[in-house]
Amino acid sequence: MEQRKYISILGDDRSTFEGVTPKIGSFYSPSYVSYAGFATPEGTWRMQLIHRLGGQLLVNNSFAGSHISCAGNYAACLPGRIRSLATEAAAPDLVLVCTGLNDVAHRVDLGAFRRDCRDMVQKLAAQYPAAQIWVGTITVGKPSQGPWYLDPATLEDRADYNAVLRQCVAEAGPSVHLADLTPIDGGYETVNGTHPNRAGMVTFADGWYQAMAGTVPTKG
Repeated sequence: MEQRKYISILGDDRSTFEGVTPKIGSFYSPSYVSYAGFATPEGTWRMQLIHRLGGQLLVNNSFAGSHISCAGNYAACLPGRIRSLATEAAAPDLVLVCTGLNDVAHRVDLGAFRRDCRDMVQKLAAQYPAAQIWVGTITVGKPSQGPWYLDPATLEDRADYNAVLRQCVAEAGPSVHLADLTPIDGGYETVNGTHPNRAGMVTFADGWYQAMAGTVPTKG
């Protein structure tokens, strides 16, 4: 019987859930069910994807408001966050990186973003040489019916940041892969323009699954 793959997450708001991630750094929680439409981590995109990949969650290091770049909060390029994706007993077989939206929203300088994005993927590849590293492109959801969580005008610049992200992934070596989420960009349901609701999480998970299909063995 094939051993289940250990999967770790390096993410921002959209990968959090209180109890799995610290309360202070979680956007989603059981008390948010009337808004988001799901009350457990099983409703998140990451758990849906992990199940479809036949994997097992090892570590979820996601934090609301985090950036890729050190120019923002709780940067994904920090060595401590990267080291935390393993446990004393195991290292991840796959690392899924889903962050960068806050860099766009806060208009982090593209030069700083390039430097820290390159640093992040290189550190991940060096820390986990036996793992596949998957980095998702930066997306937004469908236009919000109510107030946007982030200024939609700033999010229009995401193509520039995605171009940098693509270049950094391409230069990082054979273990680092791009999860191209362009097919779902602007197309998943949200609670506020950026954070997926229950239906949006399904679309988000499927976007990741389709991006990885053919490269990572899946359950079908």
